[in-house]
Order: sequence, then structure tokens, then C-alpha cells
Amino acid sequence: MDMHYVDHEPGMWFLVEQEGSLYLDARYSYSALIDDSALIRLNDTEVAAYLAGDHDVLSDLATRVHNSAPYRAESRFFSRDLYRSADGPQYREAVSAAIADHTWIAEQRRKR
Repeated sequence: MDMHYVDHEPGMWFLVEQEGSLYLDARYSYSALIDDSALIRLNDTEVAAYLAGDHDVLSDLATRVHNSAPYRAESRFFSRDLYRSADGPQYREAVSAAIADHTWIAEQRRKR
């Protein structure tokens, strides 16, 4: 599974691409116990809005993911979260590799 970095909003989300599909890695946290992210494959409407130059559409989507408590089955994003699928570990590894040079830690290393 090979993914490539496309875009990000610091501390909020990363956008990665695989074989023409776009995926949003949206961070969420609730209390001190939950700090994770959900991987959502963008649908046609979401892709069109982003490609039209609307970076904020992904920030809005990431906020909706966060506010929906995506770790709960009742969340409309629970079933869209590819990290919850059987291939979840492979997705997580591929996204981590794709964004490795674009994280806060990587930025700090470059400043040295």
C-alpha cells in the first residue's frame, strides 16, 4: 500500500493520495483518554470541493469527524473510518510513511 502526501492543516488533518483516491486523516481527541485519528476516503462531492480550491472544506470535514465522536458506532463517520477495517493497520502504516516529513516533529528537526 503506497500513499503520497498531498496537503495538511497543522494539528488537524492530513490529506494523502493512493491510486487517484484522496484520504483524509482527521485527528480527534476526547478527554485525556482518547487521542487518535480517523481515515476517511473522500467521496466525489468532497473531492470536487477540495479540487475547486476549497482547502477549508477539509477543515470543516475534520471538525465534523471530531465532533461526531467517530470512535462510537453511532457516528456517521464510524463506518467510513478505514482504520477500523481489517486493513486498518496497513492503512495506518501507509499514512504514517506518507506524512512522515510533514509532521510537527519533522518541522522541528529541520529547524536544527
